[in-house]
Amino acid sequence: MEKDNSSIERVHRGMSSSLLWLTLLFFFIMMGMIVSLQISLASLIGILSIGMMVGLITIYFGFNNRRPWAYKFAMAHWLFLILICILIGIQNLLVGVSGDILALVMSGMLIFISVGMIKRFSTFSNPIFIAWYLGKTNKIIATSNLDENEMRGACPNCLSLLAVKPLELH
Repeated sequence: MEKDNSSIERVHRGMSSSLLWLTLLFFFIMMGMIVSLQISLASLIGILSIGMMVGLITIYFGFNNRRPWAYKFAMAHWLFLILICILIGIQNLLVGVSGDILALVMSGMLIFISVGMIKRFSTFSNPIFIAWYLGKTNKIIATSNLDENEMRGACPNCLSLLAVKPLELH
């Protein structure tokens, strides 16, 4: 089970770092847009953006440190970042169609990131990941009545827990 926990820890670490780096990317893109605004409310919008960043970074630290309160917020944060990446990717695609190669490259990268984040989102509803995150993996082990040569697994489609005999798979 220790090997399984290290795998889950790697997944969690990857998800945490994605939250951090994409949040910082969002912040710098927002600051770039705000600086380019020529309206009197730009400073107020900048202050609100900084306040929002403090909240998002707090969610990141909570999720990174496996705080139970941060789990649902991290899911919402993840969905928010997917939406932002898609919207900015579409905007860059529209700018890139007019001939800006850099905008096309940025659009491709953001759409690629969005697809990867959408695929990884199912991890949030994986019962094994949830139990590990909340520190209840021992409860899963204690309540499992696995036969010899069986191991626990999760169906990638429906995420139900299964007992699998890997030596008998062909």
